[in-house]
Amino acid sequence: MVGQLKPEKGLLLIAILLVFLLLVALVPALSVLIGVLIPVPLIFVYIRFGRRPGLILLASIFVVLFTLLGPRQATLFLTEYAVLVGVMAEAIRFKLSFDKCISFSALVSAILSIVLLLFVFTDREVTLLEFFQKQIDAHFAQSIESLKAVGDKSEELRVVQDFADKTSGSLAQAYPSFIVLGTFLTALINYYATRFLWRRIYGYDIFHEDRFSGWVIPDQVIWVLIGSSAVFLFADNALGSIGINLLLMTIVAYFIQGIAITIYFLESRNVPVFFWILMFFVILLQPLLVGVSVGLGVFDTWMDMRKVRVTGKQNT
Repeated sequence: MVGQLKPEKGLLLIAILLVFLLLVALVPALSVLIGVLIPVPLIFVYIRFGRRPGLILLASIFVVLFTLLGPRQATLFLTEYAVLVGVMAEAIRFKLSFDKCISFSALVSAILSIVLLLFVFTDREVTLLEFFQKQIDAHFAQSIESLKAVGDKSEELRVVQDFADKTSGSLAQAYPSFIVLGTFLTALINYYATRFLWRRIYGYDIFHEDRFSGWVIPDQVIWVLIGSSAVFLFADNALGSIGINLLLMTIVAYFIQGIAITIYFLESRNVPVFFWILMFFVILLQPLLVGVSVGLGVFDTWMDMRKVRVTGKQNT
């Protein structure tokens, strides 16, 4: 059972929402960061008051956006936020493990977004792949302009431009995986932000007890990594696009498993949180360490450094 929401804690939740809105109004640059956290209060309300009030809230926001801003913004809210909120809140209410809560909500939202894009571009002169490439080129152009603003040398800018020219086509083929991974990151942030907020107001009783440090990828996924790598290297056209998308998503999954292994050893040695933050900051800034984390996740399939597979077999 969920505890009663005390008035002072309810005021705290309202204050947090007002601070979010104030930051967006005063600092437009923070709008993207705040936008990622929009599902948090919606998930919280859905869990706290139940399915019917939660769905009524989502439907009301959709109608308001449709009326004031038009069908495009309302549809974006539906695919990027409403579906994610509904699926994640239901998964949390059924006390599914954190990986299922995050994966189910991210996949449903991402698939709906991709299907919507396919529907929109079916009868247009511009193909979906051309649309993806335009998005990639726009991101590269924005990055180059940012480098110019900070005074980078012309040689460095030329290297970035050459890289953009050579890779934009391949990255356009991988754009669906970017949508999936972006949705996954949004789901991950919102799950843990909601859990943090719920813990401060109620307690941990509604969330599954599994720890992130014990998360493990099924052993069979290694064949997806091997197969997608082969398809990406030796196939072209549509098959090659499928290969590169599966390959990127599998690499990210093994990177996350590598991070889970790192957290396991940090927890087992009671390393202070400050050093956690410092370590992950360095890992994300160093491509070599990112590769090491991916390799750690892959080799754990055979090494089982946390002995989680042994424990699982003993429990069965």
